[in-house]
Amino acid sequence: MGSCLKIMYAQYILLIYVSAGNDVMKFMLPLKHRLVFTLCFVIIQLGFLIYFTSLIDPNYGKDSRVRFKNEYNTETQRLKNILHGMQKLLTLVHRKANVGNSREESCDIETALLFLKNNNVSETVFTNTFEDVTPLGGTDWGFRTHIPCSNKSSAVNDAGKEVPRRQFIPSCFNDYVTLEVRENFNESLPLFKFPDTCLKKIIDKFCTTPFLVPNIIHYIWLGKGIFDFMYFVSILSGHKKQRPCLIFLYYDTLPSGEWWNLLLLHVPNIIPVNVTPPSEISNQKILYVQHKSDILRLQILTEYGGIYLDTDQLLLTSLDKFRNRECTMGMAADGYLGSAVIIARKNSAFIKKWMDSYSAYKPNAWGENSVINATKLAKQNPDLIHTEKHYCSFYPHPNYLSRQNYKWSHSYGLHIYKPGRVEQLKQLNFSSIRKLNNTLGAAFRFVLFDNKELCL
Repeated sequence: MGSCLKIMYAQYILLIYVSAGNDVMKFMLPLKHRLVFTLCFVIIQLGFLIYFTSLIDPNYGKDSRVRFKNEYNTETQRLKNILHGMQKLLTLVHRKANVGNSREESCDIETALLFLKNNNVSETVFTNTFEDVTPLGGTDWGFRTHIPCSNKSSAVNDAGKEVPRRQFIPSCFNDYVTLEVRENFNESLPLFKFPDTCLKKIIDKFCTTPFLVPNIIHYIWLGKGIFDFMYFVSILSGHKKQRPCLIFLYYDTLPSGEWWNLLLLHVPNIIPVNVTPPSEISNQKILYVQHKSDILRLQILTEYGGIYLDTDQLLLTSLDKFRNRECTMGMAADGYLGSAVIIARKNSAFIKKWMDSYSAYKPNAWGENSVINATKLAKQNPDLIHTEKHYCSFYPHPNYLSRQNYKWSHSYGLHIYKPGRVEQLKQLNFSSIRKLNNTLGAAFRFVLFDNKELCL
């Protein structure tokens, strides 16, 4: 009987994927026909189970019949619970899938299936996972209307012009530690180098909360690249959505230009920190700047803890949900942990193991030392890291960004995947994103204007 239930359970999981995610089925059968098919399937399976259980008892004694009747009633009730949960899940999947061209790419279905996977539906009353959730960006994803947008681009000043601004200034004198907020700040920023004992004291005194992970964000800026609009929006998203105590930008060459100047005007708690990138590890020369960044982010998180974000990572909502865990990373679309978002406490055991794994560093291996090793270590040490396996939480497939309007209602962030899109991203600005009808345009408008809709 248990085997029969397991077979039927597997059939229903398959049925959900077929009815919700198979393009051939959707082309061949309209929604109402698929719903009728689903109902008939459930009725036939229930009849099959009842008939099957009437034949399987080889004992004809009274005790056997009583025992069988009790077992039959128990299993039948379990089956009814499963069918009830499946019926509700199918209804939800069909309702959520019927949202136009973005239905296959929506995270709604994956979220519902993840609920089913993590709960025993024979013992748990199925609830709509979206009932009490206010989705990011609202419920209308048709993009059929235009709304007025504020013109923040007017705040961009003439190149090279010094503009007074509000600025957080950390300082230490022996044991006296201060975090001063200066208005009309028009001076050079104080120079900090990594690692810095004063910054550690500042974090411990002003950014420590009941959470394990301090509410600080780390970004890394290596090389002499141009600080484009994308970087401005990315770091601004961290400031607006996470509301961190401080934001640290680790640089070897300080950014410059109009978008950097505009960022300083809008993000007063950003602290530039000079850093010398590692040039070798385990007696191996580090060939790529990306590998230097991979190693540096682990060193920073070990020293201070906090939230590391790539400069091409948009944050859509707060990450506080993960700040009471030792370490958190999310699954990317390729099946590996993504390193564009790492949330960790100071001296995290997982980060230390990851750092130790660089003893086998391979200079010419692109991702083996970073995300591939992190994925292996997470499987070997599941007690040291929380893996957010709902891949669309941080990393939808990169094709979703420009080819359609991906629904990110249940996402924490979007990874822009800068490589291969540099020229396209350089064309973005306050004007061009107003009518950019794809995922990137909607997400940028959500960060800048607090509304994803197309703008006038």
